Amino acid sequence: MSAKVIGLIVLLIVLVIFSIQNTQALAVKFLFWEFSTSAVVSILISFVIGFLAGWLVCVFRSREKRI
Repeated sequence: MSAKVIGLIVLLIVLVIFSIQNTQALAVKFLFWEFSTSAVVSILISFVIGFLAGWLVCVFRSREKRI
């Protein structure tokens, strides 16, 4: 296994442990919306959005290098 894969596995394990320990409900306010959800859902959604943003940056950078 490469170092990237091992690092990703470790990051996911830490994320799961952190999420399991933060199960209390919280209020989320964003612009005009307000809703209540568990901390686990908020953490996982934030992680997925951050992952997708980083992936998109890598995709667009690789396309720029080819042009």
